[in-house]
Amino acid sequence: MMLVTTRFPDVADRVRTMEPFPLDGLNEDAFWDFFKLCAFGSASSENDPELERIGKRIVPKLKGSPLAVKTLERLLGMNLHTTHWNNILESELWKLKQEKTDILPALRLSYIYLPFHLKRCFSFCALYAKDHKFEKGRLAEIWVAEGFVEPQGDIPLEDIGHQYFEDLVNRSFFQNVSGTYIIHDLLHDMAKLVSDHDCFTIRNMRDFQMVPQNVRHLYILPSRDLSTPNLLSLSKHTKLHTLICDMSFGNEAAVIMDRWCSELQRLRVLFWASSNELPDSIANLKHLRHLEISKACAFKSFSSAFCSLYNLQRLYAKECKLESLPCDFSKLISLRRFKSRGFEYYAGRTLNIDATNRFEMKLIKNLNQFDGHMNICNLGSVSNCYPTEFKLKDKKYLRRLELTWSLASSPEDKGVLQALQSPTCLESLFLKGYPDVSLPNWFQQHRNLSEMPAVPVDNNNDEIGTLPSLEELAILYCRNLRSVEQLLCPAYVPAIKRLRIAGCHQLKSLRTVTLGGFHSLERLEVCGCPNIRSRGLVAHSLKTLKLESSGNLTNNMQCCSLIEFYLSSDYVTTIHPQMWNLPALQKLHIANCRSLTSVGQGQPPIRAFKSLTFLIIDNCENLATLDGLLTELCLPAIRKIDVRNCGKLQFLFGERPGSFPSLEDLLLHDCPSLKWPRELVLPSSLKKLHLVRCGDISSWFSSCLQNLKSLAELALIGCPSITSIPLGVYRSDLASLDALYISGCPDLVSIGGAKAVAKIKYVGIYDCPEMEDPKQPVSRGTDMLSLTLQPSPSCSFPTQL
Repeated sequence: MMLVTTRFPDVADRVRTMEPFPLDGLNEDAFWDFFKLCAFGSASSENDPELERIGKRIVPKLKGSPLAVKTLERLLGMNLHTTHWNNILESELWKLKQEKTDILPALRLSYIYLPFHLKRCFSFCALYAKDHKFEKGRLAEIWVAEGFVEPQGDIPLEDIGHQYFEDLVNRSFFQNVSGTYIIHDLLHDMAKLVSDHDCFTIRNMRDFQMVPQNVRHLYILPSRDLSTPNLLSLSKHTKLHTLICDMSFGNEAAVIMDRWCSELQRLRVLFWASSNELPDSIANLKHLRHLEISKACAFKSFSSAFCSLYNLQRLYAKECKLESLPCDFSKLISLRRFKSRGFEYYAGRTLNIDATNRFEMKLIKNLNQFDGHMNICNLGSVSNCYPTEFKLKDKKYLRRLELTWSLASSPEDKGVLQALQSPTCLESLFLKGYPDVSLPNWFQQHRNLSEMPAVPVDNNNDEIGTLPSLEELAILYCRNLRSVEQLLCPAYVPAIKRLRIAGCHQLKSLRTVTLGGFHSLERLEVCGCPNIRSRGLVAHSLKTLKLESSGNLTNNMQCCSLIEFYLSSDYVTTIHPQMWNLPALQKLHIANCRSLTSVGQGQPPIRAFKSLTFLIIDNCENLATLDGLLTELCLPAIRKIDVRNCGKLQFLFGERPGSFPSLEDLLLHDCPSLKWPRELVLPSSLKKLHLVRCGDISSWFSSCLQNLKSLAELALIGCPSITSIPLGVYRSDLASLDALYISGCPDLVSIGGAKAVAKIKYVGIYDCPEMEDPKQPVSRGTDMLSLTLQPSPSCSFPTQL
């Protein structure tokens, strides 16, 4: 059985084998409810009665069609005032002669109220056949090429075109069908009506006689009865802006294409199926912005005449196997996107090139208008002479270049880099896997380099020139590198702001005392360089410092502007802050120092860290004491102390913690060996207290809660010796408590009962078998509590600069 649907009774009469079944609109009540839902957002009776009265007069004009309601939905809903609704009700369009079921006036009303830019975009779609599947990105590109998209500041025109499309979708002019979009048949009819003589589609030979003289947009559908004379006759329509041709013409293609390019000089958008060659007359299309060749073509490159299309923005030849580009291809100064088989370029985005693919390398040879990032990999697999064909030095708009070698070394790798000759305008350069220790001659020419995240350095290289604009330098995984003294000189890189050295296991010499000459240096990261031997670190402008397995750089530090300091090392056994001059330090994070046993022990005493507010010690499994650091004299401004995973830590404070007047957070996690003094007193400023598997606290716990009137959060986890929390403590000493978390306390009998914690906002009590009141588990806002038990995000240091 076959089901045929049609809006025309005569069609039904010709094809029917049984009586037709008329599909009427919705019944009156259902249609009214649907109208209210679309117009008011609700089918309830609480809507404006005056608007409902007007709506009931509009509804009969919609002929029971849900499409008409959906199309009018945005128009009515955008202004819920009686004047606006009356204007729609009294529109002259309703008075036009129409059939009983004709809903075009309702649809055209929605069109009339569209903004002008959306009217142009939608009416243009009449060019396409009914049921055409639109892709948002492609249609937006064509709208841009046609000049329909209005600039809005620095927003890319394509993004604005996408928004136009979404606006039309929201107004129900497009329907989403499995990721593509279609226009309803009735809306397509309306688009044809409003586009008048601007758009025309040729389906067969008879249509050539009906092409409007002033047609702007023309679509030629595949047909067997189209003749060359008819196609040539289209050249008289000189006002054409769009010509889409979906069929091939064999040997006649060159003649037809030549005539069109000679006569139709106002074309902005041209779709062509295929051709053995592009005629030189294509140079006449000075306004052409969008060219698409949809099928495979015989030509392997473009003619030099093609390069005079200065306004061309998009060139799609997806099925064409191009082997090269003409020398003057860079004259296509407006080109934003270019796609052929196996190659794609998008201005402002990253282009990934495999150096072993000679086809790709030939294409980029003359792509000198390239604007964006270029990644070239597998350079170790090519010969010295081959890279000269890349002509990177001619790409004057290239800002960021990444060159990657494989792990296997090759004696020719240095020659490859020399042959590449990067452009002098380069701002960012990555050299990855480069096995040699010397730089090519062209390196000294980079006067405008402002970012170079990875550079191999020769121990005896005298050819390095100054890099006055270099702001970021990273020396990464140079396995043979032993010294960077010659490069790290203020005369070479005076504007350096960020410096990263990582994975240089043989690096021994780092003249850190000269860093004081870098007046703009703000961030320094040294990781995976365990053999560095230095007399000290002097960097007066430095604000952020990360040292991870970095030799003895911590021995003597003079960094008067340093704010954040992260230290991690498997080799450090003792840290001597006495040798640090860090008066501005605010955050100190010591982590993963598995050999560390003490901090600040011995003489002379530690000078005060007057600005330090945040101290984190994490995963230092052999650390035994912190009492040389945790004193009021040393940390007068400390606000947060976070100590975690220090299994052998016995001594925490060098004096009673009650003497820290600004301490707000004390977080102690998994330090089971801690030895606590009796009658410990905590500062009244404390707001957050975590005691998680931190030894026997029973001797001081009850007394320590006294006078903590500011405490908002208390967590007790794995505290086996605590037996009770008195009822009165919540009302007096812990009056501000907002969150309470207790878990894994096997000896805890009482916390004062359920009423004692009833007013606390967040409560979690688990795994306390001796406690009967309140009944467990207690869970109130525990998701928020679990977040507070995690390490603070501010504890973390960026993985790279």
